[in-house]
Amino acid sequence: MPATNQRTFNFPVSQIRGKLRHQHQPHPGLVDALQDFVDTTKLHPVISDFYEQTTSYRLLATVQWKTWFKPFAFLYQGMSRLLQQLNLPFSNQQIEMTGRIVKVDEEQDSRQSPRAWIRTIKQQTVFVAIYSKHTSNQTTYMNIALPLPFSTMVGILYAYEKQGQLHLTSKQGEDAGIYLAIGKYVMQLPLQEHFRIAAEDNQTLTAVHKMTLFGIPFLHIDYHIQKNQQTRQGISGHKEKVHIGTHQKE
Repeated sequence: MPATNQRTFNFPVSQIRGKLRHQHQPHPGLVDALQDFVDTTKLHPVISDFYEQTTSYRLLATVQWKTWFKPFAFLYQGMSRLLQQLNLPFSNQQIEMTGRIVKVDEEQDSRQSPRAWIRTIKQQTVFVAIYSKHTSNQTTYMNIALPLPFSTMVGILYAYEKQGQLHLTSKQGEDAGIYLAIGKYVMQLPLQEHFRIAAEDNQTLTAVHKMTLFGIPFLHIDYHIQKNQQTRQGISGHKEKVHIGTHQKE
């Protein structure tokens, strides 16, 4: 028999499936130190601050679905509202995304120091993404899980700096890609995504998120990111208890 060409995926995958239910402690940022992923000496300090103190920033988003994909996006909306995952608006008007970050149990997730970023629009959950990291062949990747019923979508992103901007991509690096994990099986999906984050000044950033399906663009999101006025004035916010939870794979 000829040797198989099937690639073996050795990176850690979140074991969380379904919705999050239990209470967890708030966490300030998506990462503990951006320098774990990329040389930050050529990046504006506000970029590192955003990733390490994410909850101190306000996000305004403009979602643009490509014309050819709009019928599919419209049909998917009903399901996405029910799942409270990938629940992006159909309108291309700028809208504020609020959110919170909470710690996730390492034993239930099985990855290093996981934390969930829960983003909402008008109190409707649009994203639940659990951030972690892993290192392979001396490269550290962002390892992001989006829990789905009985499965998890996994985004492995490679970070690099170019012309003072931060780029995160699923197209570059040995492990990078978008995957679907069902049980013990992990399959690569024909999806790709790319983020570009740039500093406007000491308090403001812009970001662009592009996604393709079979190499064809279908989603474009522009973000305007501004440090909260309360944070700039040094006012400490009141920490509220957050209720989310985990449902571990059986």
